[in-house]
Amino acid sequence: MIKENDVFYLSDNSGMANCAGQDSCQSGLFSRDTRFLSRMEWFMAPDVLVLLESETLSAYDSYYRYTNQPPSAASAIPRESLLVTRHQWIGDNSLHETVSIENFSMETVSLQAGYVVDADFIDMFEVRGFEHRPFTRRVAVEGDGNICVYRYKAEDGRMTETQVSMHTGDSLSEDGPVKPTWESVAAGTTARRWSQPLVIGPHDKVEISLSAQLTWRDEPVSQLGSIDAASGHDGGSNDFGGFRRIHASHQKWFDDMPKVSGSQQFSDWYGQGLRDLRMLQSDLGYGNMVVAGVPWYAVPFGRDSLIAARQLLLAAPEVARGTLLTMAHFQGQEERPERDEQPGKIVHEVRDGELSRLGILPFAPYYGSIDATPLFLLLLADYYRWTGDTDFVRELLPHVDRALIWMMVYGDRDGDGFLEYWQEAREGIANQGWKDSGDSIMYEDGSLVQGPVALCEVQAYAHRAYTEWSSIYASLGVPDYAQMLFLRAERLQERFTRQFVQPDGTVALALDGGKRPCKVVASNMGQVLVSDLLTGREADVAAAHMVSPHMLTGYGIRTLSNQEIRYNPLSYHNGSVWPHDTSLIAYGLRRHGYLPEALTVIDNLLHAQDAFDHHRLPELFAGFSEQESARPVPYPVSCSPQAWAAAVPVFVLEQLIGLRPDALNRRISVDPVLPAAMPYLEVGGIRLGRGFLSISLRAHGSQAVAMEVIENSTGWDLVQEPIVKGVLPR
Repeated sequence: MIKENDVFYLSDNSGMANCAGQDSCQSGLFSRDTRFLSRMEWFMAPDVLVLLESETLSAYDSYYRYTNQPPSAASAIPRESLLVTRHQWIGDNSLHETVSIENFSMETVSLQAGYVVDADFIDMFEVRGFEHRPFTRRVAVEGDGNICVYRYKAEDGRMTETQVSMHTGDSLSEDGPVKPTWESVAAGTTARRWSQPLVIGPHDKVEISLSAQLTWRDEPVSQLGSIDAASGHDGGSNDFGGFRRIHASHQKWFDDMPKVSGSQQFSDWYGQGLRDLRMLQSDLGYGNMVVAGVPWYAVPFGRDSLIAARQLLLAAPEVARGTLLTMAHFQGQEERPERDEQPGKIVHEVRDGELSRLGILPFAPYYGSIDATPLFLLLLADYYRWTGDTDFVRELLPHVDRALIWMMVYGDRDGDGFLEYWQEAREGIANQGWKDSGDSIMYEDGSLVQGPVALCEVQAYAHRAYTEWSSIYASLGVPDYAQMLFLRAERLQERFTRQFVQPDGTVALALDGGKRPCKVVASNMGQVLVSDLLTGREADVAAAHMVSPHMLTGYGIRTLSNQEIRYNPLSYHNGSVWPHDTSLIAYGLRRHGYLPEALTVIDNLLHAQDAFDHHRLPELFAGFSEQESARPVPYPVSCSPQAWAAAVPVFVLEQLIGLRPDALNRRISVDPVLPAAMPYLEVGGIRLGRGFLSISLRAHGSQAVAMEVIENSTGWDLVQEPIVKGVLPR
């Protein structure tokens, strides 16, 4: 798969897609939650090629190389005398492919080469299996010369178009110049075939190029019109200028990233994460942000995008900025139960497919998320502490106020101080925390929860949002509001201790609609440590649970204890391991001073990433322990790459440094630690405030780490300050 901005191409191992007559086919060229090409197949006659290799050099381009088989009745071409190289890349709302055919023999060869293409413009949800579509799509196709155009007018009037253009240097056959054109593949279908006779002399080379340009417009169109080759896509050579621009953009991304050296294992993991995060970036007009994951979630997701941006703060604070501006733009405006929307609520998911635009599905946009709103507040607060960007914070203060009001009014459905969710949209999501599958929230007997539901980790997000913004409002000269938020946080903590914390110190997964606790041990309890809701014995119990054998697998932390009735290591949320979840718990352990426990969890993640191709952690994997399986067992439909999994190594780096910047007090606190397998680590170019921090870390004794400051141009004081157990930072 290759992707750039909002366009991605999902193909088979030979870089081709063919969904003709296949209901469950998932390949094709996609943008805006729509499949713009359902078929894109290159061919050559005689059919004598064998694939040598496929290579993806970057997130946006790939190569496929072939040679020919020995002579046969079908072909007299000398064996292995042809080298065919197909180069694909994503451009600006486009897909490009160049095919180079080289003849290394002493004889002239005659070939036929070309493409078969088709377009169906179906919604991404239909690709995933959604079947309820109360209308019939009629795709128009028109081919003339080297251009073939597919057009579809959606039920809401949007016009979508895929224009496929072909180009060859010299269109020749043995009889002289030939003008190829598009032909129908079969009666009653929209598939079209373009073929080109080629004569290639000894030690000569020819090229064929394809460009597929995607366009859409929302104004009603009364007539399809005809092909206009003068519109800017005349079938000329591929957009190499666009390719160079995208290449330069990717290179700048990597040049701007902090540099890591000293541990090849960690450097490989970190580098792969950065490559995936660059692939996953999109810009809806408010700055770069990362979409949740490909292929199914290549759209903005409130929770996923916000958490990934927070994990990425050490490397790319501008992604947090773009994410915050995008979320602010889509912030809820009114009460619309059909979308689970209320004023001030941060969006869960922004889809642009036809089914969502028509309201058949509620996702254009959809607000069924209980945690996106406090996560928005936490990301902006942390962004402020890392950058000191007061102007940006003041710009977003109206959105902060509306988010806080949503938490105190709409999010707290019964006025008890907790945030609770309840599905109102008919086609919406029932469980609206990060574990959003239908069976993920249960009682200790395995029966499913009865809502409205208050999740334990969501109260932690809310508590920290109140305390952070109490400090920020005080620094901005709004003491009354700051005091109100502080008192609200205090009351939330009192109620949480009384209603969530069980007699043995264990934190309940959730409270149901009658405030009955779900006495289940799950990873949600570990995420409560990202705040200071838990202190003393309760925090000790949560930390102990997270590193106990019933939760910790050797590759990460299970989402549900293997002692619970609903435990299933192959489930989506009831026993699997999610790397982002494990990384948030590691952050919470560090934040509370549980250093050995945090190191153990980080070691699990290092162990896991070694087992996956390219050091790429997937969205999730099965919850088998290392005693049960010598390597992590993949989950069958896991997104990979996925944003908050790709950002884990950056977030782990933050935990290794123990980095706690505080622009409000112009201070940087660090508490470095290194795993046993990583005796030395150098990190250069961390952007903080208006400058950079570069340090080296070297193991010194059993747990001590010596730090050398290479650069500190931030203007802030740098203090090596251990996080003492039970004494929280800030």
